[in-house]
Amino acid sequence: MQQAKRTPRAPNTNQQRSILIIAVIVAAAVIVAILAIMISNNSIPTASSSTYNDVPKSRTEDGGYVLGNPDAPVTIVEFADFACPHCQDYAGQMAKFIEGYVLTGQARFEYRMFISAADPTYGPYTAQLAECTDTLKPGTFWSSHDILFELGSRARFNETTARTLADRVGVNYSELLGCAQDADQFSKDMQLGTSVGVKSTPTIMVRLGDAAPQFINSGGQTWDRGPVPYELLVAVVEGYQ
Repeated sequence: MQQAKRTPRAPNTNQQRSILIIAVIVAAAVIVAILAIMISNNSIPTASSSTYNDVPKSRTEDGGYVLGNPDAPVTIVEFADFACPHCQDYAGQMAKFIEGYVLTGQARFEYRMFISAADPTYGPYTAQLAECTDTLKPGTFWSSHDILFELGSRARFNETTARTLADRVGVNYSELLGCAQDADQFSKDMQLGTSVGVKSTPTIMVRLGDAAPQFINSGGQTWDRGPVPYELLVAVVEGYQ
């Protein structure tokens, strides 16, 4: 007697729904992994809070923040804005320079907060926050410098920036907000920048001893605006060793 052929049963609705959910979860996991890789590849290298512990820190007569060996023959001066996209893009190169030549005592690095037109709200505000972390906890300006460039490179600054910075640096959030209302070092930095011809950010200059910052000249070219190649910064420093 011939048996009747069985017709395969189609998956029921619940099975189809389960398969669909699993597929969506797998696809989402793949997307998250890809985004994580992209973010890590584009992130700005930043130092940990302990990196600067044993590095000399000082302030100029008008309050500018200086990092590095006071006996170093040359100082690289950067006029930049934490909220400036070009400055954020260049921050990785400056971090590389600091690691190779400032932390090793061969040069000093002076950072000046020069507010650009990129973000008239958070440009001044982040400068005030950086100044005030150092006011509340001396020596933390440079950690704040790194953190703010890191935060700015990931997304635009927002109302959570101050709290994030306070938590990571270890200062009281309310005191940070109060201090930031009157912090004005960026105004002094902008006065200096204007007096020496700074017109945009980032602008990189060189200072010899106590002389005023001057533009870098190389091969007949004056680097009076925009990023200076890392190799040229190295050449400038090594030329004064």
